[in-house]
Amino acid sequence: MKVMNIKTKGEIKGRSFYCFAESFIYTGLVYFIFFYLSPFKHGFLELNLHPLLIVVAVISMRYGTYLSTFGVIFATFFYFLAYLNVERDPIIFFASFEYSKFILMFFFTALFIGKLRDSTDEKIIHMENEISRLKKGFTRQKRNNIKLTFTNSRLKNQIINSKESILTLHHLTSSLDKMGVEEIFTKTILNIKQFIDCDVISIYTYNSEKNFARLKLKVGNGRLPSFFQIEEGEAHKQVIDAREAMAFPLDIEGDTPVYIAPVVTEGKIIGFINVERLSFSIQERYTFEMFKVISHWLNRSLVRAIKRQHSEEVENIYEGTRILKMDYFNKRLEEENNRKKLFKMEFLAFEGNHRGAAPHELHRMIEGRVRDEDVVGMDDRMVRFIFPATEVHNKGLLLDKLGEVIEGIDFYEI
Repeated sequence: MKVMNIKTKGEIKGRSFYCFAESFIYTGLVYFIFFYLSPFKHGFLELNLHPLLIVVAVISMRYGTYLSTFGVIFATFFYFLAYLNVERDPIIFFASFEYSKFILMFFFTALFIGKLRDSTDEKIIHMENEISRLKKGFTRQKRNNIKLTFTNSRLKNQIINSKESILTLHHLTSSLDKMGVEEIFTKTILNIKQFIDCDVISIYTYNSEKNFARLKLKVGNGRLPSFFQIEEGEAHKQVIDAREAMAFPLDIEGDTPVYIAPVVTEGKIIGFINVERLSFSIQERYTFEMFKVISHWLNRSLVRAIKRQHSEEVENIYEGTRILKMDYFNKRLEEENNRKKLFKMEFLAFEGNHRGAAPHELHRMIEGRVRDEDVVGMDDRMVRFIFPATEVHNKGLLLDKLGEVIEGIDFYEI
């Protein structure tokens, strides 16, 4: 295993400086004490265990092979200086092994002890790296164990409560059959929130002709925009092709939901239910199956609710228009207020005095100029608009738009 020992330039320079200074000071002190102050100067050249050799050994032990070169250089310098001070011939110094052997001793001592120090340092670094690796592995395993314990606890609770949950879910989903279309969407969000531990849920309508999806209802702060085009290969396109609920890998950085189910009526996909983010990082088969059951009941109930709605609209929509009668409109407004209370889902509503305008006249003004999702209602005096899933900061923009669409009517927020 390769040992990594990375030092900064500052550390290398500092270590080199200290080695240089220590080598000079220690060898200088040896020269001063054992030669300069000694009355037996000739004996300094022939000491059996030479103090300069001890200094070289100490420097090598502290700094390793490469930096111990400073110790060898200064030891050689002071030994040669002592040799010259006793008036010896420098040529004999290099020719005679009696004196030059000390230079070799300095060199090989530095090499041998320095290698030992380097080898020890490498072993220490290797052990530190192993300890660091083991600590990281331990931390990772600890996280996995916590996650596993959490998942096991959830599964245990789900197994214990599965019978009760299924019965409760059956009761709740069966109650959808008695609700209107908008109430079904609201109740579906509540059911998903109750039975699937998730942070972000959204329902989008889908326009198959223009191939785009628009936000209808959302709980939590998700990453999906309020309006987006369906692209080839994108998760919602896969669901359209499969025509069934699908689970997708966790996409922490992206905006792909974890679960997506199509909303289907009379064989046509009219929207999507998205679980954009779970409250935990592990997808469980149980939660996906529960999601599929809820989405199945939604589709089943919607078919009946839409049929009821069509029959209700005969009496509650002005003939030949998309404009609701005010009592029917107010039920929808009540549902939007309920969603705002339950999910903090923003919407905007405006009203104004239409000054005797006929429903067909108003219908011509708004046709093609307001979204299909927007709701319009009127009575013999007032006209009202609901803009679902619309943030409050768009109020000024919408008021300007209404002023352009329907001239001569002053609108205000309700």
